[in-house]
Amino acid sequence: MNKSYESKSAIILLYGSTEFKTLDKKLNGQLDTMCAANSIDSKETLEVEMTYPSKVNVQAICVIKTDKNSDNDWRNVGGKYYNRYKEKVEHVYFDDEMPKEAYDGAMMARYSFSKYKTKDTPTYASIHVDDIDTVETLYESVYFSRDLVSEPGNVLYPAEYAKRINDTLSPLGVNVKIYHQAQLEEMGLNLLLSVGQGSVRDSYVVVMEHMNGKKGDSPIALVGKGVTFDTGGISLKPGRNMGDMKYDMGGSAAVVGAMHAIANHKLKKNVVGIVGLVENMPDGTAIKPGDIVTSLSGLTVENLNTDAEGRLVLADILTYVQNEYSPSVIVDLATLTGAIVQTLGHEMAGLFTNSTKWGAEIKSAGEDVGEKFFRMPMGENWNKMTDSKIADMQNIGGPYGGSSTAAEFLYRFVDQKTTWAHLDIAGMAWNRSEKDIVPVGAVGFGVGTLFNLVKQTTDTEYPIDDSMKY
Repeated sequence: MNKSYESKSAIILLYGSTEFKTLDKKLNGQLDTMCAANSIDSKETLEVEMTYPSKVNVQAICVIKTDKNSDNDWRNVGGKYYNRYKEKVEHVYFDDEMPKEAYDGAMMARYSFSKYKTKDTPTYASIHVDDIDTVETLYESVYFSRDLVSEPGNVLYPAEYAKRINDTLSPLGVNVKIYHQAQLEEMGLNLLLSVGQGSVRDSYVVVMEHMNGKKGDSPIALVGKGVTFDTGGISLKPGRNMGDMKYDMGGSAAVVGAMHAIANHKLKKNVVGIVGLVENMPDGTAIKPGDIVTSLSGLTVENLNTDAEGRLVLADILTYVQNEYSPSVIVDLATLTGAIVQTLGHEMAGLFTNSTKWGAEIKSAGEDVGEKFFRMPMGENWNKMTDSKIADMQNIGGPYGGSSTAAEFLYRFVDQKTTWAHLDIAGMAWNRSEKDIVPVGAVGFGVGTLFNLVKQTTDTEYPIDDSMKY
């Protein structure tokens, strides 16, 4: 092996690899001696660094030995070592014998959203590794999702969001259908429209079809909440940290990013993604607490809190996707409740489902990409909390159990014979401290889980739990 390296570089080597042995020979055994001095043979994990080696014109050689073995472990390894050197060198080289997921992780760590900086724009080292086509990289799809979440509300409003989806996914072969305000009014998506009626921005629904599986097979449905900015409406949020509400469309960004990954890797599956895109504002035309609206399903909803708006958006698009596509299984994602953050913090997303087997499938899909889910309770008691005295239901369920009552509200719009899950990702869409593969800011949470879920889902049935048949 006669690989050449740029001078302002760091090389990340696996102990004992061919590349390690080649460089060790060039350095007259200095690498092996350095590793032996650190008792590398008696340890499962170790790292040693040589800076400015005399016979190799680079800034640093880092030798690692690790017991990591899962794909996500290797993504984190790649992110960890890339972060260490990204501002110190101009190039980072990864050992060719390292699992290529390390490259994917390094690329995820390299992400930055700096398009609005006019000076001091960060520049990070480029990443080098051979034969990248051998791995299913997710970073491009995660970048797309993170970009969407990071955009401010004055830039990414519903019409612009719909345009970006079409511009990015159509070239990949996804059939993108965009329904604008007038069409939605004619179609009867009144709950969704009620959320956006206080905004000068029109509301949209975007449907993304990837029908690359067996002809006639029912699709998997991915459903996402896309509130591009959420003031709370008339039930106005506190001003402090309201700017964070640009990421209240994180669920839709996960669906859009997943559709990008699914199409990019040409998965042989039938998948339909649908996102409802609205802006929740407190204009004089905004929906008021106490107003009653008839949904696409025909059920009536008493809106007691206009800041419980995401479930209204999801309710209508859940109905639409079932009416039009009869999906075999459904998963919806939303930054839905503060209650889930109070319960799980920023460690896991809440998983609500009518099928234990489907829930286990989702958790398994998330494990490979380090996205964790905790199954939360549902049942008739929480369902009854959403009953209204003057309509079929109300959009809040009282002061307690807010994430479960929100899930039960959604479940009223799911055919009781359809396998379904709701993922409340309110605590996971935005990262406040740098992690191995996630910089501060938008996470792109859910993209990897949905991609893996579609990839691994078979024709096996996912039975509905008896406790959820009511």
